Amino acid sequence: MTGSYTSGDGWGIRGFQGVSLLDFPGRVASLIFLGGCTCRCPFCHNPSLVLPRLLSLGDELSISQVMSDVARRRKLITGVVISGGEPTLQEDLLLELLREAKALGLATKLDTNGVRPRVLEKVLDEGLVDVVAMDIKTSPLRYPVATGGRDFGPVAESLEILKNKASHCILRTTLVPGVVDLEDMEEIASLAQGASEYHLQPFSGRVTLDPQYEGMSAYPPHVMEEMARVLEKEGLTVVRLW
Repeated sequence: MTGSYTSGDGWGIRGFQGVSLLDFPGRVASLIFLGGCTCRCPFCHNPSLVLPRLLSLGDELSISQVMSDVARRRKLITGVVISGGEPTLQEDLLLELLREAKALGLATKLDTNGVRPRVLEKVLDEGLVDVVAMDIKTSPLRYPVATGGRDFGPVAESLEILKNKASHCILRTTLVPGVVDLEDMEEIASLAQGASEYHLQPFSGRVTLDPQYEGMSAYPPHVMEEMARVLEKEGLTVVRLW
């Protein structure tokens, strides 16, 4: 396979975790990671799934290999999570993985940044996804700063699709100092109405795509609590991941 930044062709399956208790609410799940992403969020903690130069040829896992591993765990797991990178960049691969997971009788969850609303709509229309978790990086005007130049337009489309078609929608924000503040959270709260739950997670500077963010401190707990309360005042159910 050969990599392609513009289309995602050849990025393939780049990681597999057999059992997770944390990534699919209420379920024990296997995780499948697809390589490649259109965003370049400086605080990203998975640079090896984002940067083309780090996606070495020969590192791909085959669908048959991964789904065999999933099937062997069928008595232990009840769900499969497709994450990344950005899974919707590899539409055919994503659809095949979801269909095979459904054929095993497993619930499915998709992690996405919302940049490909038409693919998101397709998997929902086909009934292939039970839960969608989508990132809201920051307020719309600051999106280029948070994503390395992407605008909020496609994410806004994806939000509308989720509100109209998803049975269980999780929105989530990483609370990165200098990228998300209280004013941003107030804007986000107005956009997030209709979400099943909102996950807030602290920034970690252990490994980041932009070295300038490595070692940077997270917000203190009392600041993150203020941000959580902004969402709760708008009637959103907040899950604190700290």
